[in-house]
Amino acid sequence: MGRIEEEIQQKSFKSEQNKAHVNLMFTFHHFSNSISKEIKKHKLTLQQYNVLRILRGAYPEFKRVGDVKAVMLDKNPDLTRLIDRLLTKEYVVRENCDQDRRQVNVKITKKGLVLLAQIDEEMEKWEDVLNRINVDEAKELNRILDKWRG
Repeated sequence: MGRIEEEIQQKSFKSEQNKAHVNLMFTFHHFSNSISKEIKKHKLTLQQYNVLRILRGAYPEFKRVGDVKAVMLDKNPDLTRLIDRLLTKEYVVRENCDQDRRQVNVKITKKGLVLLAQIDEEMEKWEDVLNRINVDEAKELNRILDKWRG
């Protein structure tokens, strides 16, 4: 990977802010596509992986489906269908709430936890990529990204 101008074969940008935006989007897709390839080896999508990680954080408790959706990185998926697929693979279990029949709760299973542990080991190589920037650079990047989101 080189400079953004070389990667997308564009000589100039409207502004440095525009260049930063394009660079951010390009870098996001670069990481997303690379991680997606790793996750696909386990017959998961990035959204399914994200749900499993969220549920692992709540384990051993159930989590309301609405609360899962609220903290997902991708807010657009059909969460019901996504959870149905995870149920079929036995990575999650579902229960209806006694107080509100419309509310559904989900929990990661032991099988799901084992899968995530395996994926975690495979993803350790990403630490090398992430460590290309130091702590101060990471803090500055986080500050800038938080500022951009308002």
